Amino acid sequence: MNENNSSNEETGDYTTGDAFDDRYVSVNDYTGEGYDLVNGEKMDVIANEKFAEIEEAMKAFFLEEYKIDVIVHNVVGNVDGATVFVESVGEPHFHTYAMIGIDRQDEEIIPDSIWTQSSQVEQSLFGGLLAMIMDEEFAVLDDFVEELADKHPIVGWRQEAINNVGSTGYTTPYYFIQPMTLRDEMEEINDLYFKNPNISADELKSVFDKDAYNANYLRISIQVYMDEADSQPIEALFDEIVQEFKALEGLPRGNYSISLHDNYVNKLSASGNQDNSLNTRDLIKE
Repeated sequence: MNENNSSNEETGDYTTGDAFDDRYVSVNDYTGEGYDLVNGEKMDVIANEKFAEIEEAMKAFFLEEYKIDVIVHNVVGNVDGATVFVESVGEPHFHTYAMIGIDRQDEEIIPDSIWTQSSQVEQSLFGGLLAMIMDEEFAVLDDFVEELADKHPIVGWRQEAINNVGSTGYTTPYYFIQPMTLRDEMEEINDLYFKNPNISADELKSVFDKDAYNANYLRISIQVYMDEADSQPIEALFDEIVQEFKALEGLPRGNYSISLHDNYVNKLSASGNQDNSLNTRDLIKE
């Protein structure tokens, strides 16, 4: 689900041998444990020891900068400090991350050294607001993926994994949304939120025209896994899922991708993509 940490991802199939045993864990068991960032080993130890300080600083940062209360779920050391995974409280709902500096020599947190990647949090916030605006449409998508899991041998991510390493904004066990190229719309709707963090879904709906935006620019990624450890992705099952999706009406307008993976997640990068994954892209719903 997480596409942001590619530093540990290598090409090739690690479904056999020692490399597989070291890197991969069943999605059924995966909670985000083992996630790793380059040259973050020492900082990881410090960050976990200083979790309470990081938690306090991050909560203050998100409240001041983004008018949102957050739950701090996890910290992972990076070369300059720690990457901190958070979940917003209530609506708009999303998962995202920020970085905090650590003084390597003194092993102290630097509370006033917090930063985010460009537009990362803004995009995540906007995704949560879109989910409020198009609640009926996303309910159709939720019902679809849950029905898929009921009738096919597939599963999604555990909630613990989403909390601990999820950084893709509005995220569910089966899909996440990326509205990053809807820049004008993002600025308009986010600005309304910043002016009034208690803005209601009805107020947002009165401003945002859900039939006017460019559907190509709202990307929604559906990611599902085979439900048993030794199962390989099945082409016939994947084709059936795609055809059922194409026949579905009432979804959020967007550019969809669908991926069917085997049962394993690379615990270092939080990615299910492997050589045997089945993928299709650019399924446009207008």
